[in-house]
Amino acid sequence: MRLGSFIKTPIERKRYAIDYTDWLDTGETLTTVTYSIPVATTPPLVVDASSIDATNKIAVFFINGGLNNRQYTVEVVASTSGGQIKEDTVLFTVRDV
Repeated sequence: MRLGSFIKTPIERKRYAIDYTDWLDTGETLTTVTYSIPVATTPPLVVDASSIDATNKIAVFFINGGLNNRQYTVEVVASTSGGQIKEDTVLFTVRDV
């Protein structure tokens, strides 16, 4: 599922969060969240840090870099304590101001 789209400049490093609270079953928590960017450019768009918050329901990640005038899809895969796996995408457009 596509969660949203965002614009950033090539030099910005921004924090984003995906709240899975409403999707999780009662008592269920996130166990792992992985990120991939299938298109490589120079300079690359990268997820350079990520974590799961203290409630184990929100995935937090930082996006950095990217090539001017390029769109990237970040693929996010979340796994849960209940054995569920959810795949989402977030679209990023890099534009120099």
